[in-house]
Amino acid sequence: MNIHKTLDIDLKKCTDEQIKNVAKLTAYHSNVLLRNQELTKDEYARILALWGDKTQHHAWYEDPDHHQIQYVTNRAMPELGGKRGIFPRGELEWHCNGTLALDPEDCVTLYCVVPTKDRCDTIFLNGVEAYNDLPNHVKKTIDNTMLMVTSDVRSFHRSDFEHLITRTEQPRILNDNRAYTISEDQVTSDEAKDLHNIQGRKRSDGPIYQEMMRRKQEFSVEGRWKYTYKKLVHEHTVTGQKGLYFPFLNVAGLHDIPKDEQKELYDYLVKHYLKYEYSHDWKTGDLMLFDQTQALHKRQPFPEVDGEQQDRLLWRGAFYYDGVQ
Repeated sequence: MNIHKTLDIDLKKCTDEQIKNVAKLTAYHSNVLLRNQELTKDEYARILALWGDKTQHHAWYEDPDHHQIQYVTNRAMPELGGKRGIFPRGELEWHCNGTLALDPEDCVTLYCVVPTKDRCDTIFLNGVEAYNDLPNHVKKTIDNTMLMVTSDVRSFHRSDFEHLITRTEQPRILNDNRAYTISEDQVTSDEAKDLHNIQGRKRSDGPIYQEMMRRKQEFSVEGRWKYTYKKLVHEHTVTGQKGLYFPFLNVAGLHDIPKDEQKELYDYLVKHYLKYEYSHDWKTGDLMLFDQTQALHKRQPFPEVDGEQQDRLLWRGAFYYDGVQ
C-alpha cells in the first residue's frame, strides 16, 4: 500500500464503472489524485452522484443548483448571495471530518477551480502505513483501545477532562466500523435519528435531546460540546486492513490505558503518525479524493499580499464507500 496514488486519466472519458473504481482506490491508497481535469458543475455533480454523494444537503455553502457541490473558498460567491464558502480563512489544523458525527462521511473530494498564486498546501497523514510500521507490542496495546474524542482542540491532559478520563464504564459501540457512542446508558439504535440532530446542533423533540437539556453536565464539559468514544484502530470496511483512527488534537483520553501511561503512549503515537505525510500543492484541475476513516489532513494558511489573502476556490464533495463497493 502506498501513501498516495496519482492517476493519469480523464474522468469525462471514463465509463461509470471506471469512475466508481477511482473511489475504491482511495480505500487502498488513502489519497488519490487526478490532475488536469476540466469539469463543469454538472459533470462534477454527476461524478459525485456515482460515488454515492453524502453531503449535508441544504447547507448554506452548497451550490443552489448542484447540492452535491459545496464551496470551500475565501471568495465572496454570487451563488451564495455574496457570502464566502466554508473555511474561508486561516490554517486548518490536523483533523478528520465528522469526528463527533453519528455516521461521518468515509471520503472527501476536492476539485481545484482556482488555486492561490503562492503555495497553500493541504497535508495528509496515512493511518494504515503508520499502523503497519508500529512495533508489535504497541499494536497489541492499542488494538482494542477506545479514544475519548471531544470537540475541543488540544483537550489531552486538560484538567477539566480529568474526571472523564478516569471513568470506568465500558463504551457501547453503535456502529462497529464507524465506532460511535456517547457513554454506557444514553443511546440506543432506535434513538439514532434524535442523536444525529443533536450532533448537528439542531433542536429536537426526541428523548435524548430533552434528556440532554435536563442533564447537560452528563453530555458536556462545562457547557462545551460532548465527548464520544471511537476505536483507535479502525478496520477498513473495503480493504479489511487495520489503520489508525487518531484525530489526536481532539483526543482527551485513551480508554482502558492506565492514566499514568497515557501521556507517554499519546506522545509516542503522535510523533510516529507525523512521519507518514503527503503535502499537496494545488493546481487548477486537480481532483483529490482522501479517506476520512484512517487518515488526517490539514490546510496551510492562505498566503497574503499586502495584508489580503490570495483567492482560492475548491469544490467539495463527500461519499460513503458503501456506494462504490
